[in-house]
Amino acid sequence: QNTGMKRKHEPTNGDAGDVTKKAKQLRPFDFAAHPKRKIALRFFYYGWKFDGLVQQKDTENTVEKHLMDALLKTRLIENPEECDLSRCGRTDKGVSAFKQVAALVVRSSTVDEQSFWPEETSEETKQAYKEADDLPYLRMLNGVLPPSIRVTAWAKVPLSFSARHACSSRIYKYALPRANYDLQKLRAAASLLEGRHDFRNFCQIDMNAARVEMSYEREIVQVTVEEIRPSCPSSRYDLLELTVVGTGFLWHQIRFIVGVLHEIGQGREQPELITRLLDVSATPRRPVYQMAVDSPLCLFDCKFEREGQAVQWRRAEEKVFEKNLSHLQREWTEAATRARLLENMMRSLCEEAREEGGEVDEDRGLGEFVQDKPQSDKYVPFADRKTCDSLEEKAEKLREKRAR
Repeated sequence: QNTGMKRKHEPTNGDAGDVTKKAKQLRPFDFAAHPKRKIALRFFYYGWKFDGLVQQKDTENTVEKHLMDALLKTRLIENPEECDLSRCGRTDKGVSAFKQVAALVVRSSTVDEQSFWPEETSEETKQAYKEADDLPYLRMLNGVLPPSIRVTAWAKVPLSFSARHACSSRIYKYALPRANYDLQKLRAAASLLEGRHDFRNFCQIDMNAARVEMSYEREIVQVTVEEIRPSCPSSRYDLLELTVVGTGFLWHQIRFIVGVLHEIGQGREQPELITRLLDVSATPRRPVYQMAVDSPLCLFDCKFEREGQAVQWRRAEEKVFEKNLSHLQREWTEAATRARLLENMMRSLCEEAREEGGEVDEDRGLGEFVQDKPQSDKYVPFADRKTCDSLEEKAEKLREKRAR
């Protein structure tokens, strides 16, 4: 999704070079002399700085690429292909996360029922090994990661643990300008999303067999729309926050949901549109509409509450909490003070225009940001829009393509 901003490659602390290459230039390290274990890492990152979470062939500026480089540099892993990596929630380009979780096998300094030795380790090495305290994983990784990726906690987990499959629920948050949204309609529409539904009309479906043949049923446990720090009286420059709790989500699902809620909140559609789009027998083809911009979306939390899958997080490494909090406070202060500066400019422009008798649309730019495109002067209702192929039509086209 193009937001008009070009993302630069994110440098690491004190080192803008390729960490992977530098790791190879370091002195040889005997991984066989150390036990291993699987751990879960909890970390946050600013999505607008990166081209997504998962490593890709066409860019090195992904969160996982930076994480793997840090793990290699600190000698916590020997080979990224052999660390059994799993992640809780995949986030796309521009999307942030606060309590993202990844699980992987790393070097350890302690021996217990969950640790194990590399196959090539000799019995003599095992017997002679001197245990130490747990490695300071947070301090080690944060020391070499880019400032916009911070590890906040870690946990020992069983070798069978999967960050994706062990997760019981995921919580997403999306911030919107207060603008001129009808809050009552927004909340009424949001509540209709709760429950188990077929969300094929609220996501992107590529033309490949895996996408066409999968189930689009998902369960949304709760959806709320809250006013954040409302002014008195309310101001269009206040914020709304959409919070969605669910067990699992489809590709771009939250951004498509916000795209629909945006039109309802603006009064151009009614809350009943949600019900129509969820009824795939009545609406088998998704109307063509724009999903919301990426940068306000955050995977805020990942819960592990299934029986036998609870995670005991360790956070209390020396100074790590203070450094992470201080970092977030500096980032917030910079963003908040800039926002105030811009708000003063906007208010002054509007006051000057009104004094001269001009008409002022104070909400246009706010809405254009959310929908990620210029606002059209003529609105086309969902009922009159062109539609995408239905899931069944996509499947038939794929079958015809294979038969050629």
